[in-house]
Amino acid sequence: MTDRYGALGAVLFLTAVGLLFAEPALLAAAAVPLVFVVYGAVSALPPSPAVGVERSLSPEDPPPGSRVTVTLTVENDGEALLPDVRVVDGVPNELSVVEGSPRVACSLRGGESTTVEYEVVAKRGEYGFESPTVRLRSLSADRRATASVPAEGATTLDCTGRAPQSPLPEAAQFRAGTLPTDRGGSGIEFHSVREYRHGDPLRRIDWRRYAKTGELGTVEFREERAVRISLVVDARSVGRVIREPGYPTGTELSAYAARRLYDSLTDAGHEVSVGAVGVDGGAPGLGPVTAGLAWASPDDAGTDPVAVLDAAMRSGAGTGPSGPAGRRSDPVAADGAGRYSAPRASRAEAIVSRLRPNAHVVLATPLVDDWPLELARTLAVRGHEFTVVSPNLTGADTPGGTVAGVERSLRVRDVETAGGSVVDWDVDRPLGVALRESLHRLLGGV
Repeated sequence: MTDRYGALGAVLFLTAVGLLFAEPALLAAAAVPLVFVVYGAVSALPPSPAVGVERSLSPEDPPPGSRVTVTLTVENDGEALLPDVRVVDGVPNELSVVEGSPRVACSLRGGESTTVEYEVVAKRGEYGFESPTVRLRSLSADRRATASVPAEGATTLDCTGRAPQSPLPEAAQFRAGTLPTDRGGSGIEFHSVREYRHGDPLRRIDWRRYAKTGELGTVEFREERAVRISLVVDARSVGRVIREPGYPTGTELSAYAARRLYDSLTDAGHEVSVGAVGVDGGAPGLGPVTAGLAWASPDDAGTDPVAVLDAAMRSGAGTGPSGPAGRRSDPVAADGAGRYSAPRASRAEAIVSRLRPNAHVVLATPLVDDWPLELARTLAVRGHEFTVVSPNLTGADTPGGTVAGVERSLRVRDVETAGGSVVDWDVDRPLGVALRESLHRLLGGV
């Protein structure tokens, strides 16, 4: 503004001197600042420019680690031309932009709009977007106005971890609390026919076989027994590895998988206990925490399984080893406060001591060290069936990433050798797909 007033003064001065002395050169020189004054006058900002901003998120309720597309639409709500519009969206500091840019620069005629898209990585929790910053400049760039414009539409990214749909097969929704076995006994599904034994119930004798052959036989049905599920989350600090900067840690993804399973199983009517290794105590509903192990079951008053899962998620959000690999843990496991006190094997024994005789254990872990293998072997020795749900954070095209991938593959093989089933979750795929493809073999008849 000051420069333009100075240019106007120069025009008047040169014109006056040129007229006074009748000097054409001075009159011609006055045309230079005159052009600048006219240019600034015709390119001034409108008296009251109006810019509207609308934001949308897709998907609106994403799982941790997935990409969320943010669409920002900027519209000129006035009638005058806005020659230079620059907008920067208020992305939460906790979220990383992995593709595109939250910035846009354009010119907009009256009623015209433009759209920009970028992607962020979802992390567990609620994250509020700040109002976009809008800067308007005149065509000559000597006038500008900057303001924060509240965006319409989505203002919060909600990544709570609640399952949008059950990852279990539909059959699991109608037969709550039972698990078919390979043994014959009492039940409703035919299993086999064996020789009659003294004391067999008359209602189970195969009378048709007796009528044809004169031999007595007893019908065996597929035996069903009550099943209890125990979800265990590996929330130790060694699991706080990341695939790429800005992505959730392996512990966060493990806790998310456990939460989805818990919601689905409880909605289907199953009895579920929850444990977490490597958490701190003190949270409401968490109950006593011994050597970093929290446990909650439907029979324990004053404990809340959801509180245990939330504690594991909070523990996973802490800082830990960076990069996609993650190395072996120390000979002893760290508790939630970072103190090294309890040997790894003792934690496995502590978990087993809390299990019911017929409990099926589902361990959610990124498999970055050998402690899950010790737990798997302990469960196998005690006769517990178990499944490992593991987010795969390896795959980086580096020597360290290659070594980590080989080590993890060996651990998966060792778990299966011990008699367990592994849900190898590629984090690029939806978790529900991985669970449906793998858990239906185990829980499809639950």
